[in-house]
Amino acid sequence: MNTPTPSPTVRIVPLGGLGEIGMNCLAIEANGDIIVIDCGVTFPHTDLGIDIYHPDFDYLERRRDSIRGLVLTHGHEDHIGAVPYLLRRINVPLWGPPHALALIAEKLEERGFDARLLRSTAMIPRRTYTLGAFSIEPVRVTHSITDACALIIRVAGRTLVHTGDFKFDPTPPDGDPTDFERLSEVGQQGVDLLLSDSTNIDAEGTSGSETSVGDALEQIVSGCEGRIVIGMFSSNVQRLRLVGQLARRTGRRICLLGRSVHTHVRTATRIGRLEWPSDLLVPAELAATAPRKSLLCIASGTQAEPLAALWRLATRSHPAIALERADTVILSSRIIPGNEPGVFRMFGHFIRQDIDVRSRITDPGVHVSGHAHRNEQRRMIEMIRPRAFCPVHGTLHHLKRHADFAHSLGVKDVVVAENGDVIELGAQGLRKVDMVEVGKVATYDGEEIPDDVLKQREVLARTGVAVVTLQVDARGKLLAPPFLSTRGVLDEGADIDLLKAAARDVADALAGKPFVNERPTDQQIIDMAERAVRRNLDGISGRRPVTIVHVVRP
Repeated sequence: MNTPTPSPTVRIVPLGGLGEIGMNCLAIEANGDIIVIDCGVTFPHTDLGIDIYHPDFDYLERRRDSIRGLVLTHGHEDHIGAVPYLLRRINVPLWGPPHALALIAEKLEERGFDARLLRSTAMIPRRTYTLGAFSIEPVRVTHSITDACALIIRVAGRTLVHTGDFKFDPTPPDGDPTDFERLSEVGQQGVDLLLSDSTNIDAEGTSGSETSVGDALEQIVSGCEGRIVIGMFSSNVQRLRLVGQLARRTGRRICLLGRSVHTHVRTATRIGRLEWPSDLLVPAELAATAPRKSLLCIASGTQAEPLAALWRLATRSHPAIALERADTVILSSRIIPGNEPGVFRMFGHFIRQDIDVRSRITDPGVHVSGHAHRNEQRRMIEMIRPRAFCPVHGTLHHLKRHADFAHSLGVKDVVVAENGDVIELGAQGLRKVDMVEVGKVATYDGEEIPDDVLKQREVLARTGVAVVTLQVDARGKLLAPPFLSTRGVLDEGADIDLLKAAARDVADALAGKPFVNERPTDQQIIDMAERAVRRNLDGISGRRPVTIVHVVRP
């Protein structure tokens, strides 16, 4: 059999997820066709009224006629959360694991999209799917969600492997471990490029087995007399299976608290990934009357999100249940960097109620990562034996560390890319050849927020706002004293004299006949009043607020 002669190049264009954590989205181009790997979101680190960011899709929109499909590796939000936003703009077919597609169907139905119109294909591991010039074969890998897969991608006479998010769990609760045999086979056949998850490159050793978490949780639960609340990432169906088994062994029933955990349990049950007996669940409205020792709650909100179930339990504002002394809260999760202050505030609320709080800090075994540690990353590279390597999924620090690691293992052709970098795999090997414009789009409750609005919110947060109302005649003469109010500038209760002084400055400025023409326009009046207000408040507060002037004429 003759080996196909490679076509000139394969282009790789990261639109998200390289140089940052989350918002994973990668375009691969060859022979005039494009596939997109994953389409995720990321979350804000500041409160400007944003709930998520998704990638800027302009690059894909300009090439919509060349896109043959969106291929998903698994169902985490940082890999599928932006799919509804992409589908608003481009009617692209979806390919992915059954669990990921089921979660997307739920998302689309929530937004009023008829899921029957969705063009989707559920991918089965070890089967090959054709998307234009591309041949895609999913391969089972373990991760902190069910149905995760790596992708073997063949195009233009070359073979690429994209690991997706992965770990090597020898005893996953669903009994379906990573397909080492298939990964080794493709490595022996020859792989031109490995794109590999870099998230845990700083963690030595191995990530540990999900099954061990069940043992650690059972040890805690068995010694508890009161209610148990287990906070966890709702998408971790593997852990949901473990908790279900734990509840049965310890004679407890499960109460689900939080919208996301209901969604993931419902979806996983519908597609056969979670099999809980019907009598295992207690509705939330009956939780308060259930015997305390019989109840095990699974709650969302491990990052102390203000509206999530765990925070509402901590602040005693949950409508279904109020925890009591001798109840136990277990955070079977990690704290995402940046969220530490909020999570420790939540811990404090529980502790003040004499509730026992357990976490990785007190009991390291209650959580294991879903991402490969260094030893597992080594094994992946050694199995695949790629000619070239490009790290994905992580900040620049993670990517550089992973690249250096691959180079130390003998991979000579290594490139570190960030969002917008264009990488070519061609006759000259792997190299960075260009840059394209990329970005992220802020949204709230499904609606996109324009950049100008975000900039205004940032300015308002820094300086506050002053609002002036002026009633003037045709010559710009005041008919009544200016009315001035502020938000985020002064304490209006304590500083009323300062506000009156600022209003007098406006009146004095307008009374000085500053206008060349006898009948000034509204804009001329506005400009004059703005200068007077900002000058006055800058002298008082040390900052010039956003100033809004309303001119009212009889």
